[in-house]
Amino acid sequence: MRQQDMPWRVLRHVIGQYLFVVLVAGWTGLGAVASAQNVPGSDDPEFLSAFEDWLADDEKQAVPELAQLAHNENTAARILLGVIDKTSALQGPWVTALSREDRISALRAQGGLSGRNWMTIAAPDSAYAQLWNRLWRLDGGLDIAQDFAAMGDTRAVRETLLTLASRQQSGFPRDVIAYDWYPATLSYLVADWPASSGEGQGNDRGDPQQYMRGMHIEDADLQRWLERSDLAAPLRQVCDAQCGANVSDCAFALYKGLGSYPALAMLGSPVSVLISSEGFYNSPRGRASLARRIMLTRSARMRETDLARLSEVSACAADWLRGEYGRYAYSLPTVPLSTQ
Repeated sequence: MRQQDMPWRVLRHVIGQYLFVVLVAGWTGLGAVASAQNVPGSDDPEFLSAFEDWLADDEKQAVPELAQLAHNENTAARILLGVIDKTSALQGPWVTALSREDRISALRAQGGLSGRNWMTIAAPDSAYAQLWNRLWRLDGGLDIAQDFAAMGDTRAVRETLLTLASRQQSGFPRDVIAYDWYPATLSYLVADWPASSGEGQGNDRGDPQQYMRGMHIEDADLQRWLERSDLAAPLRQVCDAQCGANVSDCAFALYKGLGSYPALAMLGSPVSVLISSEGFYNSPRGRASLARRIMLTRSARMRETDLARLSEVSACAADWLRGEYGRYAYSLPTVPLSTQ
């Protein structure tokens, strides 16, 4: 705990929910604040301070505080750490530089040889945590996606459907298209669903779902689709912050960096009960997580070649990614040479 933060911590205890809205709304948007209040511990001033630090990309300060809160039975901290532990893109330079033992201590509860994910500990106190555990164990099918949809977590719906689809020989039954919760952005996962039938999003010739069905898409059409698609909003947000002069080219470059439409579909708030997608990508940690996700699509040997290719689309986007990649370049400890 930082000594200079003490007056604010005391003030948060006094003002309570009002200060929670004032401090967090800048990251989340008021809609996300309302949902966060349903998570036990999300209005705890200690959690709010740690959450703000994490969004500000201060992992060294935030993660140990979140770990302490998790040990003190704060459900919100347990949910957040559980998702960070399971998602490499959410692990920034400080976390990834930790030794295996220190990383387990920072991100997991005690138990077993490698610790226990905090989401399993949070499950008795949170239906949301229970859903994540069911997804990670594949304990169910489309009902998991439907339940995530009922909680308003559209990104988790897409992750669930992509996970389920990857384990199937064929697509989902055609009748799922009629479900009001099924996302049109993943209609290509439905068995025998035509890519350009005029239904769903298939009537947009730049929609990458047509490519997923084996159809050719012109780059110009794809770029125009990225300029207006809700699914690509995180790319545009990051580009607006990093390369405001030409958001369109930047977003196109970042999409090429992601390398696939399913990778784009995985973007969004990692924990919708705590922060909106817009709020997350307006934060330093959210923007850094996108760069990290792109970084992990290539081996270290291939990254510079890939950046040169992306630079032809948007030099600004490539320069930003290069700077983010550099944050993970650790120096080996110096070992004195033997004089004998």
